[in-house]
Amino acid sequence: MSTYLISLIAAAMVAALIGILSPDGERGGIAKHMRFLVSLFLLCVLIAPLRETIGILSDFANGKSESPEIGEIEKQDYQKEMENAMSASSKAYLVQLLTQALEKNFSIESGNVRCSVRWTDADGTLSPTRVTVILSESAIWSDPEPIERFVTELLGCECVTAIE
Repeated sequence: MSTYLISLIAAAMVAALIGILSPDGERGGIAKHMRFLVSLFLLCVLIAPLRETIGILSDFANGKSESPEIGEIEKQDYQKEMENAMSASSKAYLVQLLTQALEKNFSIESGNVRCSVRWTDADGTLSPTRVTVILSESAIWSDPEPIERFVTELLGCECVTAIE
């Protein structure tokens, strides 16, 4: 858009320069023709983006609904960002579910247990490798062995308990 505006301003300056430098001729005969040509030139510059817009609308009408401004590389970048966001939200969701399961199965008050999970990414598949269950307040009196066994059986990874 800024390129279009710059070219429009440059075209207007060229038109003004041509208008200033062109002679009037006898009874202003050539000046009328020059104004007409300059007006046509400026009109062409003004409607130049319409050709691209009509092409976009034609592609959209024919079922090609891709945005012309987003290249293939940018699409891949957006796709990677989306996958990262999905994996991050999946990780947070799993940790939240694990925390709720521990609170429910071991009668721990809400907020007295937290989980920290170490992840590995093998061929695009995330899997937990180690879970640290952090007990606080009244949960520190809970027996850590059944908690560790529960998490290990549930997720199939190493589990360690810690007291905060």
